[in-house]
Parts: sequence; C-alpha cells; structure tokens
Amino acid sequence: MGAVLVVAGLLGLVLLLLAVPVDVEFRLEGIEPFTGEVGVRWLFGLVRFRIPVPRVGKPTPRPEAKRKAARVRARPKARGRHRNVLAALRQAAFRRRVYRLVRDLVRAVHVHRLRLLMRLGLGDPADTGRLWAVVGPLNAVAQLRNAELRIEPEFMDPVLEFQADGRLRLVPLRFLILAIAFALSPPTIRAWRTLKGNHA
Repeated sequence: MGAVLVVAGLLGLVLLLLAVPVDVEFRLEGIEPFTGEVGVRWLFGLVRFRIPVPRVGKPTPRPEAKRKAARVRARPKARGRHRNVLAALRQAAFRRRVYRLVRDLVRAVHVHRLRLLMRLGLGDPADTGRLWAVVGPLNAVAQLRNAELRIEPEFMDPVLEFQADGRLRLVPLRFLILAIAFALSPPTIRAWRTLKGNHA
C-alpha cells in the first residue's frame, strides 16, 4: 500500500509540473543543416536555459554534378517512401485526424509572435501536386493571431526547407495528452501501417 501511495504521489507531482506553463522563444531554419536556438523559461522564471541547435546535416558537395548524381541515386528509394506517405495521406480519416490535431495544437498555444515559412516538394510534379492537395489546406487551418504562416509547394525539385521564429507560451501536459490521443487513434494506427508497407 505504501509503494502505491509513493507511485501515486510521484505521478501527481509529475503531472503538476507538466501543468506549469512554459515560455519558449526560438529561431530555427533549414533541414540539412538544421540550425537555430531555443530559449526556455519555466516555473515562472525560476528555470531558464537556452538550447543551441547544432548543424546536424552533412555538408553539401560543391560541384553541381555531384549534387545531381546523389539526387538521382537517392530517388528510387525516396520515391518508394513518397508513395507510402501519399498512400497514408489519401486516407480521408487520417487527413481529418491530422487537421483536428493541428487545430487542437493551435488552440493549445498562446502565441506572442510566430513566423513560419515552409517550402516542400517531392521532385515529381504529380506527387507534389497530390501532397499539396492534402498539405495546402493547413495554410487555412493553422491561421491564428500574431502569426504569419505560409507553406509553398516546389514542383520541380525534391526539397523540404523552413524558417521559423517566435515566442510562445504552452502547457506541456496539454501537448502530451494531444500527442497520445493522436498516436493511439485508429486512423493514425492505420496510416502508420501503410507507411511501414503493411496494408493489412
């Protein structure tokens, strides 16, 4: 009985700490390399720290020929992954679940300032068009005050680039609940099976 009370007390303490608002100020850009900095202020200012985001991407070879050759070599595998992603996104129930998650996340954040610019493409105009039919509506779903959000398609080259900076206040517990509910929802589980190539 005593062990149960200790566990319950620790769980309650963790939930209480997760319910304390966190102020986040960030500046992020790129994918390869991915750079930026995140500043966190927690427990009403008692805890403050900054997290530098290192360059995690490999340096891009200078000659254009090398870049093109690498892109051609990577394309067959990448195209297979793209098809799995598109197959998952074509599931109407999963698309609705993603839009709902975005709306819930937007409502869960108090935005002081936010700017997000994203450019994406799959290297094939037809595949990019199919992806854009799903991703494009997020421009409207994610609109909120004090924010500039813009997602743009790139039909000719495979690309995933973004720039983001802002200052937000959020409650970690709300995000944890939303993430668990999304991950365990039947549409997400079916989409995950599709991404893994299991269409059962």
